[in-house]
Formats: sequence, C-alpha cells, structure tokens
Amino acid sequence: MEYFAFYKPLFMVQLLVAGFLFCCRLPRRSLFWLRYTASAAACIALSVLIMWTPENAFGLCAVFLAFFVVTLLAAFFCYEVPFGSLLMCMTCAYVMQHFAYCLSNCVLIICGLNSDIYGIYTDEVIIQEYFNILDVFGYIISFVIYYLTYWLFYLFFVRRIKRGVAPRLKNRSLLPVCVCALVLSIAINAVFVYAATDYYLILLMNLYNGACCLFIIYVMFSMLKKSDMQHELDSVTHMLACAEEQYEVSKKSVEMVNIKCHDLKQQIRTIGKAKLISEDAISEIYDAVSVYDSGMDTGNGPLDIILTEKSLACRKNGIKIECMADGSLLSFLTEGEIYSMFGNAIDNAARAVSEVQDAPRTIGLTVRKIKSFLTVQVRNRYSGEIKTGKNGLPVTTKSDAENHGLGLKSIRYIAEKYGGRMSVRTEGGMFYLNIIFPLKNNLRQ
Repeated sequence: MEYFAFYKPLFMVQLLVAGFLFCCRLPRRSLFWLRYTASAAACIALSVLIMWTPENAFGLCAVFLAFFVVTLLAAFFCYEVPFGSLLMCMTCAYVMQHFAYCLSNCVLIICGLNSDIYGIYTDEVIIQEYFNILDVFGYIISFVIYYLTYWLFYLFFVRRIKRGVAPRLKNRSLLPVCVCALVLSIAINAVFVYAATDYYLILLMNLYNGACCLFIIYVMFSMLKKSDMQHELDSVTHMLACAEEQYEVSKKSVEMVNIKCHDLKQQIRTIGKAKLISEDAISEIYDAVSVYDSGMDTGNGPLDIILTEKSLACRKNGIKIECMADGSLLSFLTEGEIYSMFGNAIDNAARAVSEVQDAPRTIGLTVRKIKSFLTVQVRNRYSGEIKTGKNGLPVTTKSDAENHGLGLKSIRYIAEKYGGRMSVRTEGGMFYLNIIFPLKNNLRQ
C-alpha cells in the first residue's frame, strides 16, 4: 500500500506539531531545543524506516497507537513534568490531530474531492506523474483545515494551560477513560478504512469520530479547570488556617512587647526622677520606647494587632500607615480572616510602596459604613506598570506564579464568603483595593 508508506511520516509530523502545541507551556528540560530536534528527527525517521504494512484494522490501529507511544516518550525526554500530566497533554494532541483528520475527510467528501476514507493521499494520487486541479485543491483545503483546527484548539484549549506549570488532574480515574475513548475512536476509524465503501456511512463515521474528539477534550479540560479551582481553594484555605495560627503568635508577641515597653517606661521615669542622666536623654529614650508601645485602637482586637505589627515593619522601611477605621464593623469576621485579609492587603501595598523612590511613602486604610454596606479600602502609590490577568487581579511579580499571588485571591474568597465582593483599580499612580460587605445579614447585633 504505497499510500500508507507516504502517510506514516505525514501522520508523525502532524502528531509532533500537535504535541508541541499542547506541551509548549510546560516546564522544559535543559537543552530543550537540542532534545526536541533530536527526538523529532528520530520519530520521523522511525516512521519512514518501518516498512511493515498492516493488513487489517487491528494492525492499522496498532501502528497509530505505537506512533503515539513513541511521541509520548519523546515528549517525556523534552519536558520536565509528571508522566500523568504529559499523558494528558499528548492525549489532547492526538485528539486534535484526529479531529482535524475527520473534519478534513468530511469537507473533501462533501466537496466531491474524495470518496473514500483515505483523504486525498490515495494510491492514484501518489503514483501519478502530475496533479490535476482537483488534487491541488484537495491539498490546499486539507492544509487549511489542519491549520485552522490547530489554531482554534490552541486558542480555546492550549491557552488554558498555565505557563511553566504542569497540569494537574484531581480525579485521575477519568484520564484512562478518555484515553480509552480515544483508542476506541481510532479503532472504529481503522475498521472503516478496511470495510466501508458507502459514501454516507463514511461521512457519518467521520462526523461521529469528530464529535467524540470534541467530547474527549471537553471532558479533559473540564477536569483540569475543576482541579485548578480545587487546588486554589485548598491553598486559600491553608493560608487562612496559617493566618489563624500566626494571629495567635502575633497577639502574644504584641502583648509581650506592650508589657516590656510599659516596664521600661516606669524604669525611665524612675531614672529621670533620680536625675542620673540629662532630661534630653531621658526624653529621647522615652520617645524611642514609645515607638514600640504605640498600638492602634480601632475597636477590634485582631485589627489592632495586625496594624501594630505592620506599622512597626513599615516604619523600618520609611513607610507610614494612615488609618481611619471603625473596627467594630468587622465583628462578623473571624480573627484569622481579619488577620489574613488586612495582613495580605498591607503586605502587597508595602511591597509596592517600597519601590517608590520619592515621598510620600504612605499606605492609606479606611474601614467605614456606607448605608447598609461595610467598605474597606487600601490605597498606595506604585511605580511601573500593573498588569491584570483574566480574573481581574494583578499578575504576581514573583517567579513562582503557581504558589504566589494567593493574597488577593484569599481576600476575594473572604469577601465572597459573606456575600461581598472585591475589586482593584489604578488611577493617577495610585492603586486601590476595595472590599464591600453587606451588613444586613452579617453584622452581629
């Protein structure tokens, strides 16, 4: 079958391109381009050197699956990700190639350019000495369909894979099911290659296989989205649990500092009365100690502690926190939620303000009631440009994008938990973080 000898390397190239598109965002191994060039050349050479021609549907299916396994191993040689994540991406790549194949066949059959399952690469086309105009149109149409299919799959599916992060599937049991569904689709196609001659039956088979491909990739990316959401929720929940523990530690630390500062002030007064050192020196020492005893008083204990803690940290970097807050309005929030929400907000603001060179370097905090809503606003200056992602939140500037950038997500989680919402905006070199809670059902009387 001369057609099959020609189609093997063509299929391998199509599968390699599809695999590259679905894996292009994954973490790469060292010397990636050298690895990829060598593995791609080896895959194509293997497809050319294999001279065996299948004589039945089982053999044909086995060849295509063998080629898939080879490209999977080649991808594992190039990308540094868990094998399960790579299997998902390469399965999606094969789904995309198979969908393009089915769609191309349907279009060519409907247009009258082809009447069998092989596409345009029949024996007659390959061995003839010249191409007629219909053959040329067939090649062009087939190429355009593959190109558009790969491009659309990239736009709607590949771009959902986070760059530099291996896709994770929470429910791994569905991955083998999808792989088996793909194998079944390939097997059905192989059977029709050898058995089908009816025009409408061939068209129906291609439409069925194409629909199966769309269903498989939809299920897999739905699984991926659900897994990402669950991972994000687990991370935020863990962050809140850590905030509860950190709050208790900070509470004890602030109380201890206040006690020590109170004792030092008493001793300073005693030394001053004894006139052992000058009054100016006494005043200077007293002011230095007062810095650590200048706790906030907003009417909410957890908020006072976090503001006191962050104020001391910001003061070391020349940053001042300007606060106007009615902490009593926060009574419906847990201590850990208050600590996490305001701690993350102030940490993000302090990080941005620290990059501002000129004065004033301040962070503004407002907590107040407007009609039946509690509003929280944190505002700060920033330098450079703030980019926002699809979720409306600023893109993290830290290198580990997977595990960082959770601060604002945890704030949004807390807001939505109580029926509120969180938003951010920039205006005139200022960054505004706004949080709104409805008080009707939340405020404890």
